[in-house]
Amino acid sequence: MSSIPARNIEAARSWLAGQVFPLWAAKGIDPRGGGFIEALSLTGEPLDVPRRAMVQARQIYSFRTGMKLGCLPEGAARAAIGSACSALLERYSLPSGAFIHSVDAAGKPKNGQADLYTQAFALFGLANAFAVAPDERLKRRALLLADYLRRERRAPGGGYTEIENGAVVLRSNPHMHLFEAALAWMQADPDPRWRELAEEVLNLCLKKFIDPETGALCEYFQGTWEPVRTDGHFLFEPGHHYEWSWLMMLHEESTGRDLGRVRTGLFQAAEKHGIGRERLAFDEVWSHGVPKKRSSRFWPQGERVKAAVRLGARAPESARGEYARAADDAFGALFRFLQAPTPGLWRDTLLETGGFREEPAKASSLYHIINAFDEYIAFRPEMPSAVV
Repeated sequence: MSSIPARNIEAARSWLAGQVFPLWAAKGIDPRGGGFIEALSLTGEPLDVPRRAMVQARQIYSFRTGMKLGCLPEGAARAAIGSACSALLERYSLPSGAFIHSVDAAGKPKNGQADLYTQAFALFGLANAFAVAPDERLKRRALLLADYLRRERRAPGGGYTEIENGAVVLRSNPHMHLFEAALAWMQADPDPRWRELAEEVLNLCLKKFIDPETGALCEYFQGTWEPVRTDGHFLFEPGHHYEWSWLMMLHEESTGRDLGRVRTGLFQAAEKHGIGRERLAFDEVWSHGVPKKRSSRFWPQGERVKAAVRLGARAPESARGEYARAADDAFGALFRFLQAPTPGLWRDTLLETGGFREEPAKASSLYHIINAFDEYIAFRPEMPSAVV
């Protein structure tokens, strides 16, 4: 392997083991009530802000992955995961089977909305907790949540409704994370119900989310999954194109279902229309290829990393160089966001003006970063080592 990928892998491991987990294990876990806190200031201090259920779920995944990579001691990781899982079940759970959005520092409900995005991540967090410590109570709770969705959140034309500020809307993004959660359960448990859920969401994506004319994947819908358009165009997010393509690769590897044409098309559309100055992925693009938001958040860079390396490692030999180049570009772009005033923190948004927005580091962000690093470490060595 050439010096650039090797240096990147060493930098990722060093950052996680030497900066991230020492800081977040010390400051990012509530020492009194348990569970993960929401955010740290740029000086590395916990902030007293509402704690989303999503944060508990994502940090369960992050600490599990840190343990797997050898960047966090197993005992510390298991203790943190157990604490977060208890917090998720005790403070966010509803009798209906759903989970609420957030609680305050005392563990009391802050936002009782049962949005679909939260449900998807609750299911994902339970899958990762179950993978660490297979407890049938976690599976039963996850199935209660799946039952709730089928019983109370069915959408016209398939899929599930989102609740946003009290209004019912239709969005593809929560379904993507529901697909992700079903795949996580498929990896942890052989129950066929997880594959059924994954197939249900995947088929909705193939039939409704991806526009047959442009090949772009729409974010916002109305009616029975008709894209919301402005002047004839709808919005897509390059980061979600990368994320869907990576998830389709996972599904293909698990089931053998051939999704090559679709996942490759999503990746290539993001590469063609979603990459701007300094090889950074834009936040939002119109379906005819014109950027709507030229700002760049950190997470699309991470999604580009992991899609490029996993798709590239499975691509024909002739195509691997392009994927390797995209992976290395995206890794470099992502690492720019990790240069924060306090080691172990990160920046969220690079504005169109060229400066970073001043804001705290959210715990939920680590899920994107460590997922990208985990995939790069695992798959980049399988690709061409020298890309020029």
